Formats: sequence, C-alpha cells, structure tokens
Amino acid sequence: MDKTLTSMELEGFSKLLTSEANAIRKYKAYAAACEDPALCELCEDMAARHRRHYDTILSELKA
Repeated sequence: MDKTLTSMELEGFSKLLTSEANAIRKYKAYAAACEDPALCELCEDMAARHRRHYDTILSELKA
C-alpha cells in the first residue's frame, strides 16, 4: 500500500501537530499557575493527553 501523502495532507498533519503542541504548552502553563492541587492535576493530565496525541500523530507519519 502506498503511504505517500499529498502536500495538502502534510499541511493538515502539520496543523494538527501545531495545535497539539499549543495545547500542551497552554495546559503546562495553566498547571504552573494553579493554586488548587486538583485543578493543577487536571491541567497536567490534559497536557499529558495532548502529548500522547502529538506522539501518536508523529509516529503515524514516520510509519
């Protein structure tokens, strides 16, 4: 099966990766600014979830 991606598909993946990276950065900043431990944990969990999304997208592109 041919896995060659078009330039439009690559642009879409690039936008997805950028969005995920921005979400990671924002949730990390929110976690650092939180005074409520439960909210801080929630933000850290969301950052980790977006990190997994980012890593999954990247690994699919490398496959």
